[in-house]
Amino acid sequence: MRGRWRRRLAAFILGLAALVAAVGYGGTAPGVGAQESISVRGVAVNGTAGGAAPADLPIMLHAIDPAAGRVATVETTTDPGGRFEFAAVAAPDGGSFVLVMDYAGMRYNSLLEAGDLAEPVEFTVYETTQDIGVIRVERQTMVIAGIDETAREIAALELLNVVNTSDRTLLPELTNITNPNEISFLRFSLPPGADNLEVQSNLPGGDIITIGNGFALTAPALPGRHQVNYTYTFPYTGDRAAFQQRLIQGAALYQVLVPERLAGVGVSPLPARPPLDIDGTGYRVWERRDIGPRQGLMLEFANLPEPGLIVGLTQTVADVGLWQRAIPIMVGIALLSVLVYGGLRGARPAAVAVNAGGNTAVDADPAVERRELVQSVALLDERFEQGLVTAAEYQARRGELLAQLRAAAEAAESGRERQL
Repeated sequence: MRGRWRRRLAAFILGLAALVAAVGYGGTAPGVGAQESISVRGVAVNGTAGGAAPADLPIMLHAIDPAAGRVATVETTTDPGGRFEFAAVAAPDGGSFVLVMDYAGMRYNSLLEAGDLAEPVEFTVYETTQDIGVIRVERQTMVIAGIDETAREIAALELLNVVNTSDRTLLPELTNITNPNEISFLRFSLPPGADNLEVQSNLPGGDIITIGNGFALTAPALPGRHQVNYTYTFPYTGDRAAFQQRLIQGAALYQVLVPERLAGVGVSPLPARPPLDIDGTGYRVWERRDIGPRQGLMLEFANLPEPGLIVGLTQTVADVGLWQRAIPIMVGIALLSVLVYGGLRGARPAAVAVNAGGNTAVDADPAVERRELVQSVALLDERFEQGLVTAAEYQARRGELLAQLRAAAEAAESGRERQL
């Protein structure tokens, strides 16, 4: 049964991602001959107020040839003013280009088409911060995608519009925390018993780690708007489901949408709003505004269907296009993600067991060991924040974990050097 939910939810998200990618990147840039050479000129600027120009730093240009399935890379260095030039770059017909620069511990990239290279390119980097307070959730929408009343299981989709309101990149720090009370990565809560979690985001790199009834996303966040989407299933008892929706980052607007075909289902304590008709599909809406960080609310669903006729996902899966029009979503291109962030750790769930004290087994694979240790640190931070461990225990255990994390990072780096 759960395999069927997972396949349908995966099809829903993948179809949505494909549609948005096609819309967002469907334009055709002016082509250049397969043997033509061009020069790429530009300037790297610091988008943080008062920040110094990124001078004398390596910058790479990747030329992507989709027809041949090849990527050619050239490298140069910025001058004292941040200016750079790549001379006589082979430009594949119909290809794209990606500029890449590492700055202040963060990797920045810019996707360019051939038509973008007629004028000098401006490439922006930022200083970093570990202050999670720069993050604002403009809107979080929970959509009930379907209900399997035989299994008493709800399938949900949550879509978040996340904004970094500062002019600095949020770069989560796990190994050198100056303020132990501050957790610098995004966290999200889930209902008790949630399963089949799938997370998609246009945030680069990072890990997805489970923490109690929820998960954390350790990816950096550039200034500006981002999208985090995740699907999951959760059980209910009788005809009701109630859980604490923590909204750890708060939300300027929090909504719950239920298809009108689930006519009897009610949501409290959110005020009801006028229904929406999205591309011919009706939704009832409940919402609340201006929820502060960690305020959250006790969310309750009533009159859920009991065993009888299955209310499945067929209609929702078929109507993936409506969400592209209703809620703006940005998704990364797979090739670009592999190219630009291939040296970073992929965002994937850490399938490890962590006990109540935050301890975890050591794995021989440095990458796996690192993910386990990151999860242990996050869980320990969560428990300390909730008052479940003393300050002395927290400091001592965190110091041990960070020492192991640094050692794992060094081991992973040594492994990469040996491979090279």
